[in-house]
Amino acid sequence: KELIHILQQDGRKSLTDIGKELGMSHVAIGKRLNKLREEETVEISAGVKAESLDIKIVFMGLETRNMEIADGIAEKYGDCPRLLMLAPVTGRYNLFAVMIAEDTWSMESMVGTCSMATEEGIRNTETWLGNAPIMPEYLPIDLAPDLGDGEKSPCGRHCSECKRYRIERCVGCPKTSAYKGNLWIQSRSKE
Repeated sequence: KELIHILQQDGRKSLTDIGKELGMSHVAIGKRLNKLREEETVEISAGVKAESLDIKIVFMGLETRNMEIADGIAEKYGDCPRLLMLAPVTGRYNLFAVMIAEDTWSMESMVGTCSMATEEGIRNTETWLGNAPIMPEYLPIDLAPDLGDGEKSPCGRHCSECKRYRIERCVGCPKTSAYKGNLWIQSRSKE
């Protein structure tokens, strides 16, 4: 746990420095870290400071007709570059999503047009809109997602066929060739 804490404070800290701090050799630290990665207990990645990019946040509670529909939504949106978190919850809703957008128009499209909320089997939704979070300060955003099949988004939509996209009320999906925004780089071809 101490190793994970140290890496959360500075993910670039050397194994030697971590070893000195914990009273262990760098070899022992390396073995422990490799084991944690193999067990998929930790993942080492870069976080993006959301405030510096003026990111907009969408929080969405979804009530699905049943958990099979919730599972289907998780599968359909699992590769969405805008989705930061999707979690099953108990209470009024049975799914909770956290998504990001680069502008208000695209955020509105995410909520009402090309959205989990518009899927078959959704009984009710509630949405909260906000700016970059206070914490965590850094978010796991892939700013250079691989281009899927080019025209179709991971959730199966075609941005170029969407009215909001055509009238410039949405910048499109970052994983398509239609993307016109500036938060993500133009998608890379999948190799």
